[in-house]
Amino acid sequence: MTKLKNILLLFFIFIIALSLRIYGIDWDQGQHLHPDERFLTMVISTISRPQNIIHYFSTSTSPLNPYNHPDYQFFVYGTFPLFITKYIADFLGQSTYDRVYLLGRFLSALFDSLNIITLFFLSRLILKNRKQFYQYLPSLFYTFTVLPIQLSHFFAVDTFLNFFILLTFTLLAYYLQKSQLKFILLASISFGLALACKISAFIFVPIIGLFFFYLLLKKYNFTNLVRLFAIAICCLLITFLTFRFFQPYSFTGFFTLNQQFISNIKDLQGWSEPSIYFPPSVQWLSKTPLIFPFQNLVFWGLGLPQSILFFISSILFLIFAKKNHTAKKILTDSTLYTIFLTGIWIIFLFFYQGLLPVLTMRYFFPIYPFISILLIFSISTVNFPKKLLSAFFLLNIIYSFSFLSIYSRPHSRVQASRWIYQNILPGSTTTNEYWDDALPLSFSDRFSGIYQNKMLPLYDPDTPQKWEVINSILNQTDYIFLTSNRLWGSIPQVPDQYPVTSKFYNDLFDGYSQFSQVAEFNSYPGFSLPFLNKCYYFGQTNYPYHDKTNNFFEISNCNYPGIYLRDDTAEESFTVYDHPKVLIFKK
Repeated sequence: MTKLKNILLLFFIFIIALSLRIYGIDWDQGQHLHPDERFLTMVISTISRPQNIIHYFSTSTSPLNPYNHPDYQFFVYGTFPLFITKYIADFLGQSTYDRVYLLGRFLSALFDSLNIITLFFLSRLILKNRKQFYQYLPSLFYTFTVLPIQLSHFFAVDTFLNFFILLTFTLLAYYLQKSQLKFILLASISFGLALACKISAFIFVPIIGLFFFYLLLKKYNFTNLVRLFAIAICCLLITFLTFRFFQPYSFTGFFTLNQQFISNIKDLQGWSEPSIYFPPSVQWLSKTPLIFPFQNLVFWGLGLPQSILFFISSILFLIFAKKNHTAKKILTDSTLYTIFLTGIWIIFLFFYQGLLPVLTMRYFFPIYPFISILLIFSISTVNFPKKLLSAFFLLNIIYSFSFLSIYSRPHSRVQASRWIYQNILPGSTTTNEYWDDALPLSFSDRFSGIYQNKMLPLYDPDTPQKWEVINSILNQTDYIFLTSNRLWGSIPQVPDQYPVTSKFYNDLFDGYSQFSQVAEFNSYPGFSLPFLNKCYYFGQTNYPYHDKTNNFFEISNCNYPGIYLRDDTAEESFTVYDHPKVLIFKK
């Protein structure tokens, strides 16, 4: 009976997690407003299943290979998420561009929700000597963590990758304690699938190496060394075969790598270098390594309640460990060693990614479930007060539901588009920023072509020729649409590189240009409370003012009165896809 209750409780947590992750699944009302998702959706609706297994492995002829379609000569994504979505979509008859994205989002949410189960089995192994309710807490905390909830709403490869990284770690931990060969063989398959989701999973190899290091120390003799070497070779082969099967077009022969794939990966890495002109990389030029990702982890990805709890419990655990000489037991206690590797993975990935030029939040996503494990292990070790723990957990739930509210309202670009059709005369000349989604969006009853839309090449390097073009466009323009803070939140931060463009944004926001703001549409995390009649905004804005000041607190009229947390200072990708701020300026 107890076992049945445990299963039902775990299933209940899983259902809660999945529900949070599929809530508002059509958050952009079919407008395809996530660029990576949009690209994958286009690819899936173009590729087709091969005739047989031989055709499947034929890199040069398989219709499943994106490279065999002229529009997709640049492709750097893992193909396992692509293939599983494609095959299920074909089975369900949902593989068209306007339908498959919803299936992709559901699978993204499902794979992230499966972490709830994996976390439980890992915590049951690590916390087997603690009270049973502790074993469910990592799953519960992860259920209500904001970044996993957000990324689950996107059809991209991140949640698939995260699942297989955690599964690989869990299976290796089980092998460490139970010494059953099936666990390490399954871990090899899991890691091969992680690589087939995203090649950057290779960064997990040092952690795998540390697992083998412990196995060697545990019984250091020639026989064990030979045995471990044989197991390592076997694991390497299984991982390769798994990757070879689910990422077949990275190869042109059985062992021969596809040079087009290698070239694409090198190009992608090159675009992140500060010396290379690539518009999405402008945002990183003003960011401080380690500090900026730390701020996003604490304030937005985890949220302050969970972050504060994590740091307090970690400090208390370190004090406890020092008093009890825990460090001396790490190499002789497989449970402590597993926890040690949990911490090593968090620190290693954070510093590795945090020192690279690109500091986007999703690159740090693989540490989130491990933070949940380490948090609860620390809490259970130091006997953290349960009432205080409950208070932090409640605050964490409040933050997660405040974020979830963005999926209960029409997308801000949809709201703005409806306003445009109602308030701007057909034939008006409108402008959008190049490299951002243009407005207005088209609907079944409205078509954006009724306006004369022009694009402002504001990302281009500042030259007299650039501003001749822009000024010519602005002279004809009636309205400027800024559909997110992608440009105005990054370009003015590097005035040395963009002196004229920075001044353009300064003047526009300070009110010194020939355009003035007439509308704003946002969708901040928070709670709609109609009885308030106005919106109460907390949080710093990041308008590119020169003379004016960004305020921490404001009250204003809005469509959805309530209390909201402004996340304007968060990393760009946290806001520009599912809840961007849209600003409309009129001449």
